[in-house]
Amino acid sequence: MRLGAKGMEFTDTELLDWIGQLNAYLLQRLGAREMARELAQESATRLLKVMKDGQEIQNPRAWIFQVGRNLAVDEVRKRLPHAVGLEWRSREVDPASVEEDEHLMGLGGLEVPRSEVLRIMPDAMSRLAHNDRGYLDSYYCKGRDFEWIAKQEELSISTIKGRLFRARKRLREQIVHQARQEQGQW
Repeated sequence: MRLGAKGMEFTDTELLDWIGQLNAYLLQRLGAREMARELAQESATRLLKVMKDGQEIQNPRAWIFQVGRNLAVDEVRKRLPHAVGLEWRSREVDPASVEEDEHLMGLGGLEVPRSEVLRIMPDAMSRLAHNDRGYLDSYYCKGRDFEWIAKQEELSISTIKGRLFRARKRLREQIVHQARQEQGQW
């Protein structure tokens, strides 16, 4: 038994169940089995550490999911330049300049080399609607935050977050579509 906030208890079995659920969630979102497993374990380790340090946690299961999600976002941002690989801005990306032991990126059931994603990026961006390109450019390339974009567009922050989410989704769909077309070429 582990003691949570205000006497909330959970068993080691419950913790293992939460880790398994988080692992499945992260695997679905990331498409990388090893990364999902490591992030789920790291989230549980952090939960145990903060509880040992005396921090009160209202809902330990929700807490490890939030930490796991945040760790996944950080990991994706580390692995992809400018969070979604928007090196297309410079138009100077040479796929041959990417590290030889580059990792494969899971995209729509395909394992695509990072250099190919970077090569596809400019064309995929050009196929997006003007507004989608603008949101992606403002947030990822120019480093503007949600508040700034919302003020410029005279929209709410939640509206901007939703539009940016949909723009990223459409960009990913374009990349997956083009990668599938070119699948036999690498």
